[in-house]
Amino acid sequence: MSKKLEQESDVTIPGRAITSTIQTMKSLGSLGVEVLTSLGIQSVNPDKQYPVSVRSSIHDEALNRFGKDALICFGFGLWELYPEMGQQFCDLWANSKKETKSLEVALERYMKEITKLSNAMLKTGTLGGTVEYYINRKKNRDLHYDIEFISASPSRHASYWEGTFLAQAVSVFSDIFDHEIIHVPDMDEDGDGWGKIVFTETYRIKEIEGNIEKNKYLFKNRLNEKLISAVVEDANRQKLEAEKQREKTVELSNQLGKYLPPQIHRAMLAGNYDQTITTRRKKLTIFFSDIKNFTATSEGLQPEDLTKFLNEYFSEMTTIAIACGATIDKYIGDAMMVFFGDPETQGEREDARACVEMALKMQERMVQLKKKWQKEGFADPFQVRIGINTGYCNVGNFGSDQRLTYTIIGGEVNVAQRLEAGADADGILLSYESYAHAKDMIEVEERQAIKMKGIYREIKIFSVIDRKTNASKIIEGSTGKSELNILTDSKPDLVRRVKNIEENIIDIQKNIEQMQQYFASHKK
Repeated sequence: MSKKLEQESDVTIPGRAITSTIQTMKSLGSLGVEVLTSLGIQSVNPDKQYPVSVRSSIHDEALNRFGKDALICFGFGLWELYPEMGQQFCDLWANSKKETKSLEVALERYMKEITKLSNAMLKTGTLGGTVEYYINRKKNRDLHYDIEFISASPSRHASYWEGTFLAQAVSVFSDIFDHEIIHVPDMDEDGDGWGKIVFTETYRIKEIEGNIEKNKYLFKNRLNEKLISAVVEDANRQKLEAEKQREKTVELSNQLGKYLPPQIHRAMLAGNYDQTITTRRKKLTIFFSDIKNFTATSEGLQPEDLTKFLNEYFSEMTTIAIACGATIDKYIGDAMMVFFGDPETQGEREDARACVEMALKMQERMVQLKKKWQKEGFADPFQVRIGINTGYCNVGNFGSDQRLTYTIIGGEVNVAQRLEAGADADGILLSYESYAHAKDMIEVEERQAIKMKGIYREIKIFSVIDRKTNASKIIEGSTGKSELNILTDSKPDLVRRVKNIEENIIDIQKNIEQMQQYFASHKK
């Protein structure tokens, strides 16, 4: 049992007064066990005294989740755990009926006797507290009684006692009387560790005598059906709330994901992301892009239009970056920084090639966007410069215990930024390290090498001219289909040789035609 519950109250009650509640909760299956487990309750010894707070805690939880019907079932079960008390009540009723032929008088005598018995049990069963526990029944007219009692239960648990009174009436004289009990909450009071609860009871004599055991069985079944309905309703409500919470969590996760690289977002959701301040050294391919003359271009646009076109630009470029497997580091004004190689990598060569492919696709998409924007009134669309470099960087979580940023730092990052700044409008500049991995993909022009502070090597620069084409037809057959296609993706030198051969063949064909014309004219 929870130590917290044991220390909450000095008032104690018999373990048997709690056992019925626990049994009913366990009968609800996993839901009942879940409630008991949440309260730290495993089992109770019926022969020992326990803090009344144990019972109150279970009642509160059941009331909140399953409603008043749960407490009525608990009270009904309490009666069944005291068979000796039930027998005493039945004997008192039998004696009262013997002493008079009037059922009204017999009921009045019975009420006086069971009130004495109930008071004795209440006082001996509840130990501690600052008030006198009692129960009082007062007749206000024939077959109508007012019940007032003070116990260690708060008035919000009135349904529990309602269940005990119902169990008593059904078990003792449901063959003769129909019984109704009504709680009067306006007359209730609560104090420190006690509660005063008021009920009214009404009895009606049956025209046809019934069977107590049958009535008790039917009544108990109705109570159980109500409780089961309440449990099912609670389960559905819990399921609905869980679904709503899941939807909120997904929505929040999606919103937070917009501020994080997708790879980091997925890792955090899977619980595989280390959130400590830690970095590692790794070879990456770094990409920088910005808009040339952005300030001048933006001055010719209304702020709303500028926001619209800039957001569309970043959305389109980001879509391409994510599709190519890039890790999006940050947006800096009109600039964009991404890298390849962490937290996921395909290897140094493939990372570099993926970055170059991404840059080419961005260029191609920008051609389409410019045409679209011009039709929308954007006379001087954005011109994007791109710089790419491959080298060792420090990558990981930088920051403080309060806020972390997943990013990269190092001289190679500065190289990529310098290349981007030096690129032509709508151009791409690569360092040799990046070009070496992707030279079969692109036609380039070598630029003058540069030196940078903090970089102890000369940086060779290559400007991308265009993509390299794939196949080239060199001979056409009678069917019009190519008889020989040379695939040249991985052999750029072969492309040039094939082109030279094509040109030579064309020249030879022209010479042959000229010679044929010459000989034909001389024969004549």
